[in-house]
Amino acid sequence: MIIGIGTDLLEINRIANTRKNHTAERIFTEEELRQASDKDSMLAGDFACKESVVKCFGTGFSDGIRPADIEILRNEKGKPYVVLHGKALEKYEELGGKNILVSITDTRDLVSAMAVMEG
Repeated sequence: MIIGIGTDLLEINRIANTRKNHTAERIFTEEELRQASDKDSMLAGDFACKESVVKCFGTGFSDGIRPADIEILRNEKGKPYVVLHGKALEKYEELGGKNILVSITDTRDLVSAMAVMEG
C-alpha cells in the first residue's frame, strides 16, 4: 500500500551556494558529502530526494525533522536509497512505513527527485 508520494525540482546552483557558505555540513551527512565529492548535481539530487521524502510524510521539514535525518546513499551500481535517522525515522515508523523508493534525474541546470513510501 502506498502511504505517500513526493516530488521535488531544484536548481543545481542553489546547492553550490551551500558549499560556499558552509551550510552543507548541516544539510548533508558525512557519507553524503563523501559520495558526492565535488559533484554539486549529486548533492542537489540528494537534497531534492530529502524534500520528496518529507513530502511523503506530509510534514515537510517540521516536527523536528532535519535534512540530515534523511540520508541518501547509493549502492554499488549508483542506485539511490534512503536511510532514516532521528525524528525522520520516528515519523516513518509512526506512519507505518515499510519501504521508501526514490528516483533522481538531472539536466545541466536542474535535478528532480521522486519518493514513494510504502506501508
